[in-house]
Amino acid sequence: MKTLMSAGMLLVVLALGVGQGKVELDALSDKISSHLESNLQGWKYERIPPFGTPETKVIVHRWYTTNRAVMIQIAVRATEEDAKKEIRSFLEFRREPQELIGLGDEAYVPEPNQSDLVLRRGRYVIYIHPYVEGDSALQNLPAPEREAREKTERDKIGKEFAKLLAAIELPA
Repeated sequence: MKTLMSAGMLLVVLALGVGQGKVELDALSDKISSHLESNLQGWKYERIPPFGTPETKVIVHRWYTTNRAVMIQIAVRATEEDAKKEIRSFLEFRREPQELIGLGDEAYVPEPNQSDLVLRRGRYVIYIHPYVEGDSALQNLPAPEREAREKTERDKIGKEFAKLLAAIELPA
């Protein structure tokens, strides 16, 4: 009977811990969306459930406007060291990652000729994936010119989001 009560108490404590984590993630998601909404006129967003277990501490947002979209994933790690390890692991097999200065504690464009960015702020790792969707103004251009313009636009959008996300005060 004592063992059964102990097991029951352990389950309650674990459930409260997972619930508390969700509340913290929800509050962080609200803070991020509020900051971005106030700085991005005309953009909308949806929060997307992350892949993984309920204990996964990742916030996923898809921000979009006409012909433009950005996927943002914010991974909340237990410590700053864990976040540093995650970035190192992520960049380990990338070709020539380019370091960006002035965006959080560290920031990179992981692959040449791509527009994705990854940045770290303390124990938070933020992945940014901008894309251009069916822009009719670009459809009639020759493929090389269209691709170059789309990349320029993705780079611009990605860096704009990175600057905004780097400016948010995140909990320690």
